[in-house]
Amino acid sequence: MDDLFRRYSASVFRRARAILGDGDAAKDATQEVFLRAMNAQAEFAAVRSPIAWLYRVTTNLCLTRIRDAERRGVLLRQSQPAAVRAPESPIDVSLTVRALLRDVPDDLQEIAVCYFVDRMSQDEIADLVGLPRRTVSYRLQQFITLARNRTNRGDLAS
Repeated sequence: MDDLFRRYSASVFRRARAILGDGDAAKDATQEVFLRAMNAQAEFAAVRSPIAWLYRVTTNLCLTRIRDAERRGVLLRQSQPAAVRAPESPIDVSLTVRALLRDVPDDLQEIAVCYFVDRMSQDEIADLVGLPRRTVSYRLQQFITLARNRTNRGDLAS
């Protein structure tokens, strides 16, 4: 198996990187492919072309990882309200927060910033603003409802 790894690991890595587009993910995939080869020694010993078997396993593994990542992304987007999803860059975060906070009552603004920007827990926010945790939770729900309504109407650009 060591000889197999020395001979084909660079080829498997290149294939994985080409499919995944990420060197670190390709390294992980390469290791996984050779682990699978070790675990399937009987099947592997019967193949005529080791590189063909390794390429097939690499391709299937990488495609599965891409599909799984897409599924996780979809599930994550579905589980988060549109107003809660963090934009990609700090500038986008700042602009989005400003847009969402426009015309939102002051008592909701501070709580929303503490929760979504500063990533504070509801208990921490309650201590900071001197309100019961239930009130903080209620106000967060109010903010989320207002933010959803604004994003659904497309009011952020205004």
